Amino acid sequence: MEERYINKSLQKAFSILNLFSPNVKRLSATEIARRLGTTPGVIYPILYTLERHGYLERDGAKRYSLGLKFLERSNLILQRLDLRDKVKPYLRELADTYHVNAHLAVLYDRKVMYLHREEGYPSVIIKEVVGQRVPAYCTALGKVLLASLDEGELEAYLAEEELRPLTPKTIRDPVKLKKELERVREQGYAIDNEEFHRGNMCIAAPIRNHLGKTLAAISISFPKERFSKGLPIAQVKATALKISREMGYSLEGDLGGIKRAGGEGKGVGCICRTS
Repeated sequence: MEERYINKSLQKAFSILNLFSPNVKRLSATEIARRLGTTPGVIYPILYTLERHGYLERDGAKRYSLGLKFLERSNLILQRLDLRDKVKPYLRELADTYHVNAHLAVLYDRKVMYLHREEGYPSVIIKEVVGQRVPAYCTALGKVLLASLDEGELEAYLAEEELRPLTPKTIRDPVKLKKELERVREQGYAIDNEEFHRGNMCIAAPIRNHLGKTLAAISISFPKERFSKGLPIAQVKATALKISREMGYSLEGDLGGIKRAGGEGKGVGCICRTS
């Protein structure tokens, strides 16, 4: 996009909002200005406007945090994505049947973003999951979503993403990760075997639309010792297939693998992006 079309004040407002994260929940005007390399006087009109419209809140100590307007807006997005409503009962069934945590997620900005979770046992890994983003390369959900990217998008991801080790089992070599994704694409599911969190495993499978493109992925997570007589891989795949059929996916010509993105559109669904 040409730089001349970018509104500088709006861009600065977005820069302010992007400073907040799970680890940075409150900031003073001085702290915000310092992080942006400017002065409080320059950003105060933007802070005031964002607060006036509910996108920022200011406490008694004059520290800013994200406002409830974001919750209101996010609910509108999630309501538009009737995918979440369709998935809920299926995730609940998985959680209750196997006493696991079941998730729905998409790929957003090269990371896995959780849209929903049904709990079958207390989670100590990510307590507040909806809206949280985690690395794609070391999670079962991420592997499924990465395996769905077209070749160019995947090559760009592998070239630019730092494969930081979160556990001793995290795949750090782009070549090995690419081979892993090829295997995921062929078998139609992915496993995270203590790659994201030590002692924890996940199984994920894709949700596809009427064109066969991956819209999202579902997964179950559980302590590694939970299943001593075999993992419920077939059950997770079957559940993902049921959801996909509700989204218009046809079994005709289905070989059980994951179709790469291609042709019209980009990425692995309209709400997913990799750049």
